[in-house]
Amino acid sequence: MKTIKITLILFLTATTFLFAQEKEKETDTPKKATFATKIIHNSVAGFYPIFFGNFETNKSFDITFYTIFWTNPSFGNLQSGSDLLLETSVGLGFKFLNKSLYVNPSFGITSGKFSSNSTGTKIAEGLVPSIYINYQKGIFDFEGYIAYYKSIREDDNIITKDYLLNWMAPGIKVGNRVTLGAFYESFGITRQEDADPLLVYQWLGASVKLKFDSNIIFRISAGSTLNTDVGTSDEFYKVSAFIPL
Repeated sequence: MKTIKITLILFLTATTFLFAQEKEKETDTPKKATFATKIIHNSVAGFYPIFFGNFETNKSFDITFYTIFWTNPSFGNLQSGSDLLLETSVGLGFKFLNKSLYVNPSFGITSGKFSSNSTGTKIAEGLVPSIYINYQKGIFDFEGYIAYYKSIREDDNIITKDYLLNWMAPGIKVGNRVTLGAFYESFGITRQEDADPLLVYQWLGASVKLKFDSNIIFRISAGSTLNTDVGTSDEFYKVSAFIPL
């Protein structure tokens, strides 16, 4: 219980500090606050929506947040589909190289029972530092992401696990609306108390990204499973739609 209180205090303190940085002198031009959703479905995790927020500041960075609603029953109570993983994070978005490079480190918490064998939901069950990178210059298009899921609830009789997720999508623009390229993603258990680390999957395939009006972006990726320790399918697919609201 002490751990969860400390974690929540640190998380709320960090959030308060970040939003305090957004205070600015009165200007004629109000700062933007944008909101978007990303809907994803892939062959292992299934369907899950993400919400993003971005608060523009007078500083050299924007304040960001995201929340992922993982809906796969195996990420919670498999039988009832309850106690599902909830991932919430705040971060800073930096723009470099005349805004062609965007770097967004974040730090958040997870709640549920994803990182343990708990019988029910644990608030602030884990910490999740992550970083997202986006590079757009000329015909080059690159997106990359890495997140580490670290369990912090060590109650009696609870077995914990840590995870690592990363993906990248390099591509070449073949027009104003089409990008063709590759897609790589891996996900694995880096530590578990009662067993050895496991590679859940390692994917490599092709990717097509389509850009629509209003900055709506649709991506479909598919290919082969390079490696797996748990017998996932030999092939994979992943579809996503980014929709500013």
